[in-house]
Formats: sequence, structure tokens, C-alpha cells
Amino acid sequence: KNFMEMTTNEKIRIRLESFNHELLVSSCRKISETLSTASLNSIKMVTLPTSKRIYCVLRSPHVDKDSREHFEIRIHKRVLEIYYDPE
Repeated sequence: KNFMEMTTNEKIRIRLESFNHELLVSSCRKISETLSTASLNSIKMVTLPTSKRIYCVLRSPHVDKDSREHFEIRIHKRVLEIYYDPE
């Protein structure tokens, strides 16, 4: 064995964001199934924190300032890390 020879693993990161978490998981699964035919070392899915955006809206435009509705948008995030040998 040659101890001077180093194995370097290159990696590609794919960041995915979606409002629908089921669509996000199925997209990650499709990408990893597609890449499973290639000669890769490993594919790892990393879950990032979900960010929430909350909007507060008055129910009526003129009266009842205390009556409000809250709406939220959740953004789900994933990162696919693909490790491979550059040769």
C-alpha cells in the first residue's frame, strides 16, 4: 500500500424546498433512486429545520380589531449529499 495516496471524496449538495412535505420526500426518493444506478459511494438525506411564516389578518375591515385570523406557511427543507470518487 502506498501511504502517500489519499482518497478524496467529492460531494454534491442538492438543496430542496417545498411547502408540501410529502412532495419533498417523494422528490428526494426519486432523485436517490435515479442516482442509485450511477457509481456513487453514498447518498445521504439531511433534514433542515422547517421555517414557519405566520400572517395575522383582521377578519373584518372596519370593526372588531380584536377579531383576527392567523395563517401560516411552512417551508420544509432537505439537503441531499451525494458522495462520489472523481475518477
